[in-house]
Amino acid sequence: MRFFTTTNYEDFAFMPGNRTVSPLIVKKLSVSIADEGQLNEIEVNPTKVNGKWIIIDGQHRFTVCKQLGIPVEVKVNKKDFSLRDLVTMNTVRKNWAIADVVASYASLGYPHYVRLNEVYLELKKKHGVSLLVLARLAHGTLAQSTSKHSKANLWDGSWEWKTDEATVRSVIEKCAKFKELRPNCLTDTFVICVFRLMKHDPQFKVKRLLSQAYKYPEKFIPASRKQDMMRMIEELYNWRKNSINRHYIDINL
Repeated sequence: MRFFTTTNYEDFAFMPGNRTVSPLIVKKLSVSIADEGQLNEIEVNPTKVNGKWIIIDGQHRFTVCKQLGIPVEVKVNKKDFSLRDLVTMNTVRKNWAIADVVASYASLGYPHYVRLNEVYLELKKKHGVSLLVLARLAHGTLAQSTSKHSKANLWDGSWEWKTDEATVRSVIEKCAKFKELRPNCLTDTFVICVFRLMKHDPQFKVKRLLSQAYKYPEKFIPASRKQDMMRMIEELYNWRKNSINRHYIDINL
């Protein structure tokens, strides 16, 4: 392993598939590096590609040094890292957000991640959907107790898309109609509960729930636990309905 310092920024390249450089992180690092200098070296592979050092760790630090016009401190690793190695490394370090991991597995050609990443980017832009909620719907991991397991699967590359895509999109589109009442409704258990009711309770109608929510918005309140969310939905669904039109749901679905 060797170290060097340089201002030849053109001698470096980012690894294809690495996470996208975040302007917010660059902005924060700019203040730190301007005040204290570069505290940690960027790491590069020992083998150049097309005459360039491939950065495997520190692309934000590199970007800041380049913007500030200051030397970059570099550590050359003993072995070459592949993108898969990079994903594994950052999984262990927890340096990446889950969206970074999904995007990188997608760039590696993992078909389920390619599909998830494409649908997520589309629905995030359109509705602001949460990646973890979308992943739980698409995988069919709906029980709240297994949400951590679903996240772990996303990290290790074993996640699979199992639910019919049209169904997933239908649930998201229907739940998005509630955003005017509660903007963050696509980021919590509400989506999961609506999906379970649509799937297992043929008498449940999202259209009626939406109508009730707009009539009685004070009853459309957030809840973090699935059972509490189901109770809220049931109360809202039946609020001021006569006994003939009431419909009771199974909160344990």
